[in-house]
Amino acid sequence: MPLVVDRPNVRDSGTGLDGVCQVVLFNDNHNSFDHVILSLMTVFRHGAAVAKKVALEAHKKGKAIAEVEDSEKAHQHKEMLGQLGLMAEVEKI
Repeated sequence: MPLVVDRPNVRDSGTGLDGVCQVVLFNDNHNSFDHVILSLMTVFRHGAAVAKKVALEAHKKGKAIAEVEDSEKAHQHKEMLGQLGLMAEVEKI
């Protein structure tokens, strides 16, 4: 079965574009690469390839944009990442 690569997309729950934010994932030294990938797949429903790309970018550059979405969802997802032991922040764009 071929690997399907999806891309992060803008998710809008009807609040309009003025509430668009990005969820920024930060690198850390205590979570395994596999845990980060699985967490991104769980929280954002990223495919494995996208989750790996985001995790690798965070590892190499210190941070990566995990998702761009409306503010409410971004804050919910930041909290979910925190519950999984990952560091993230929400930035309005």
